[in-house]
Amino acid sequence: MSEIEVVQYNEIEGMTAFFNNVAYRSAHLHSEWELVWIIENSMGIKCDGVSFVANEGELVLFSPSLVHEFKKVDKSCTFMCLQVSPRFLGLSNLLVSESVHPADYLSAEEISKIRSGLYKMMKRYINQDELFQPFCKGQCALIMYMILSKMPLSTLSDEENFSRSKKNERLVRLINFVDANYMHKVRLYEFAETEGVTLCYMSHFIQGALGQSFQDYLNTVRFNHACSMIARGNMKMSDIYRACGFSDYKYFVRTFQEKCGKTPDEYSKNMSASMHRILSNSLASSLGTEERIFDRDQSVDLLAKLGEPRRKIC
Repeated sequence: MSEIEVVQYNEIEGMTAFFNNVAYRSAHLHSEWELVWIIENSMGIKCDGVSFVANEGELVLFSPSLVHEFKKVDKSCTFMCLQVSPRFLGLSNLLVSESVHPADYLSAEEISKIRSGLYKMMKRYINQDELFQPFCKGQCALIMYMILSKMPLSTLSDEENFSRSKKNERLVRLINFVDANYMHKVRLYEFAETEGVTLCYMSHFIQGALGQSFQDYLNTVRFNHACSMIARGNMKMSDIYRACGFSDYKYFVRTFQEKCGKTPDEYSKNMSASMHRILSNSLASSLGTEERIFDRDQSVDLLAKLGEPRRKIC
């Protein structure tokens, strides 16, 4: 669950910035603050069991150790991601935001200034001129200050932090359990036994932590692994559904129709041969994830296409 993102131009200790294109990213958490700027298409987000849609131009802020999951709405979503350690900002590890929606607390002009600041920072971060580090560090700190100074913040007590840590540790074990066993028949009671809790307790825990039932989560993981295999373009559907743990072909087809409104064959046909090659080479499939992190050249092209955001005059 603690996934490592390889970004070629990451050279500033305590902060990382990159562009990403995501069709699905499984539930995950990390120790940094994470600011997401939606650039192209909308993205469905599940955060601490609550679902919402972030649209183009919106900002979303995740506190350290907050579980979140990304899923495309219609098309895969492109966004900029800024991850900053509490230590970089001189903040306590126990400080959290009570909301993930900066737009609820900042004015339209302030949001526009932040988007402009993110654009300028990313441009220097990628090009890496002689003074890019002090510029990016200062810009990053200013952006986070502009947001956090307006957001409702609270400090976890030792008891709350202990409870959160235990919950997250169990969630990590659950996701690792599913990732190791999704291709077989998975029995939740087996995991519950290893955790020393009842099946009923574990079912409620999963619903509360992920906002979905265990079976729904398992089907999502299987579905996204199947999408990754289809993207490679070198396997038969009969082999794919078995490799992903579906009990039979009808269930495999029904899951695809529920998830994307298409049969597996229709999903495959809608992908061009060139797209098959791109996805096969660039999509990460760990934990059922489908994402493409931009390299430097791709990031430069996206910045040129994006252009510096104009500030709205109120």
